[in-house]
Amino acid sequence: MTDILFVDDQPEELADLEKSLRKFRQDWYMEFAQGGAEALKMIKARGYDAVVTDLDMPDVSGPALLKEVQKYSPQTVRILLSYRRERTQAVESTSVAHQHLAKPCDVDLLEMAINDALALRYHMDSHAIRDLVGRVDHLPTLPDTYLKLVEELDSPQSSLARVGDIVRNDVAITAKILQLVNSSYFGLPVHVSDISHAVALLGVNVVKPLVLSSGLFEQFSPGSLGQFSLPTLIEHSAEVAMASRCISQLEGAVTEDCDDAFMAGMLHDLGQVVLASNFTAQYDELRAHALETETPLHELELAEFQASHADLGAYLLGLWGLPASIVEAIVWHHTPYHSTHDRFTPLAAVHAAECLLGANRNPMGEASEISHEFLDRFHRNERIGVWSAALGTETAATE
Repeated sequence: MTDILFVDDQPEELADLEKSLRKFRQDWYMEFAQGGAEALKMIKARGYDAVVTDLDMPDVSGPALLKEVQKYSPQTVRILLSYRRERTQAVESTSVAHQHLAKPCDVDLLEMAINDALALRYHMDSHAIRDLVGRVDHLPTLPDTYLKLVEELDSPQSSLARVGDIVRNDVAITAKILQLVNSSYFGLPVHVSDISHAVALLGVNVVKPLVLSSGLFEQFSPGSLGQFSLPTLIEHSAEVAMASRCISQLEGAVTEDCDDAFMAGMLHDLGQVVLASNFTAQYDELRAHALETETPLHELELAEFQASHADLGAYLLGLWGLPASIVEAIVWHHTPYHSTHDRFTPLAAVHAAECLLGANRNPMGEASEISHEFLDRFHRNERIGVWSAALGTETAATE
């Protein structure tokens, strides 16, 4: 049974929440704490699968409570509830909350958020990696990109179009903005994967506190990740993103799927950033071994960490509530045959793009072979030549 702690300092709101959640009693063991101080004692005494807390509490705030949850039980799913008038505080707490939901709480949305996050956790076998992902509260960004973004956001003539153009050049900021715009807190009827659209929907007043939040983004400096090159990863990710969109368009995919393919391509190696940030020397050795022995990096990662960068990145983005099509494309981009997909999806586009760009265009230590078995499920093997020709033309045009 799933153990969940719900926290609110208002007795009436806590009672209303408890009443609305009664229908889940067969599947969830639920405890309720009145205020952050009481919740903190309960968290230190035992672990929970998920903690759902109000944001604005006088004794211990929601973000402060979730920070303690992150410290004592990093595998716990952390969900923040807040009214829309508390938008700035909610945005600034993105580093500690996996997901945000708006109050009054839609319990069906809450159930979906909790169950989806826990389903991802149960598929991640390594407890150490689950702990690691649970502790991720900042990601490295390129200093030039970050400074350009801050300057643009501070400008009286700030343009959302220019903000979107800057953001799309940074994997970390892109991931956090997509986490925020796809949260139930904003109540959008469809998922958003186009970064310019996301920035336009959020607006400067939301993007600015997100970017400027203390500790959310750590500016990358050469050598801080060992031999791992963040600029090289971003360049490679952008290439895969553009190629994924190109292939999707060639297959007549709808705009939403093309956008999902692009974003999955942009974020497909995010797990490498997490590994390089936390196991710098060890990951340097692993990547060097992959290049020397021509062994796929994801296979060596699996042996070393019990999870590949694809697993890690997908798990993190899934906890953050990114669309399932993007998460699936990331987790299986090297091993699409493990999926049950029997039609062309963003997964097929990202897998094909990664493989067709080839080892000579992938400096991140990966050289996967295209899965003909997977593509044959939906009769796309004969399209490989068309995709390859299109990518060759695009590549030549940009060099």
